[in-house]
Amino acid sequence: MPVQPTSPPSSTSASPELLSHVEDMLKELRNTRAAMLEQIDAQIMKTTGLLKSLHGEAGASNASQPPAKPSLTQPVMQAPPKLNGVVFNSQEQASIDPALEQATLAELNAALAQAFTEIAGRGGMLGR
Repeated sequence: MPVQPTSPPSSTSASPELLSHVEDMLKELRNTRAAMLEQIDAQIMKTTGLLKSLHGEAGASNASQPPAKPSLTQPVMQAPPKLNGVVFNSQEQASIDPALEQATLAELNAALAQAFTEIAGRGGMLGR
């Protein structure tokens, strides 16, 4: 089920720095999600190939040779890309509109929920 993005109320105004920061965070989340999905797809392909080769070995009629062990020279999972945080120095006590803050958090939460739903739909992180 696709998650609909939420929009902050139109009466709120955010600073250009805040908008830029939130847009950068969203881009970084999307890039991380894409990288994780690529890694999961690669793991599925490797595991499928391993399973096929194991099935092929089990059906082989030549029992005099011990079955070859699969090569696991590549790591099973690569580390996710590192997320970089940005810290802005505040000149005065910044007041963020609570509605904008809640809308931003809701949108980020929805993006994360969608990513985890897609991961779960593909069999989870371990392919179970």
